[in-house]
Amino acid sequence: MELEVEDIADNVQALRLTGRLDAPGADSVGVRFSASVSAAGRDTIVDLAGVSFLASMGIRLLIEGARAARMRGSRLVLFGAQDLVQSVLEDAAIDQIVPIVRSRQQALAQLLAP
Repeated sequence: MELEVEDIADNVQALRLTGRLDAPGADSVGVRFSASVSAAGRDTIVDLAGVSFLASMGIRLLIEGARAARMRGSRLVLFGAQDLVQSVLEDAAIDQIVPIVRSRQQALAQLLAP
């Protein structure tokens, strides 16, 4: 699992995940992912286009990230999930906790919404 961080603006960052978001994958990026989304005052969009598999530990990482961001007064939006990963997100009802959209543009627009 790989994690890339991109600064979009002073208050927005993009995280790009690539690989399998299973237990070993979540372990390999967990600390850096959590630290990035917990940055006070920074909203985060998470690009899941490169995630080929999503397991329970990956779901946990995403949920914890969304909660950590919310506790710091920022937001997290997921986007770009492949069909298999999107299906797992829907089955786990992750959209009840964190917004999930199709594209980067929609993710950024979600952050601009009141």
